[in-house]
Amino acid sequence: MIEELKENAELRSRLYWLLSRLYLERPTYQFLLSLKEKLNEIEDSSEGVELIRESLKGELQELSERLGVEFTRLFRGIKEGYGPPPPYESVYMGEGRVMGETTLVVLRFYTESGLGLMEDIEDPQDYIGAELRFMSLLIYRELEGWETGKKREAFNTMKREKEFLEKHMLRWVPKFCELVEGESGEDFYRGVAVLTKEFLTSDYDYLSEVISELSAL
Repeated sequence: MIEELKENAELRSRLYWLLSRLYLERPTYQFLLSLKEKLNEIEDSSEGVELIRESLKGELQELSERLGVEFTRLFRGIKEGYGPPPPYESVYMGEGRVMGETTLVVLRFYTESGLGLMEDIEDPQDYIGAELRFMSLLIYRELEGWETGKKREAFNTMKREKEFLEKHMLRWVPKFCELVEGESGEDFYRGVAVLTKEFLTSDYDYLSEVISELSAL
């Protein structure tokens, strides 16, 4: 079972990292080319992956230019009515502004988890890309626990992952993703939104099941 937990943790960490990049970086030609190659190597046929895969069948340089504009419209909150409210937890949890109390609560969760500030991210710490990056790093810490035989630490880290999804990401990210699905004219970002929503939900279900099983041992 430990080997399976290690394998799952590695895959989950990588996917959270990839998702974080999709919200943090404008998609360059090279990034899209690399992503296309990766998707061609896997057999995942979920709706989100298929939308992204189909969007990458065209001319990538032209797509990169279009997506650069769409990235700004969907994720930067340039002005009201130009795109959905920007993907900050504080905005979607009712504060209506960035850098509110919610941002501080999120940062406190990072710190109490032993990770602290996501230093390479310029956005406020409750930005969707920052929260996805935090999950990736937290899961990597879980992986290290399994690899070094620190089973209790790894198990507690899994509980921390579930708590963050439950108290934070799943309370607002699905709503944002649904807005992107409805507003974006690009299959690429519609696919990113669908994939994000599907993955967060399935990961929460996975964590709930595994934590329940391990608690019974």
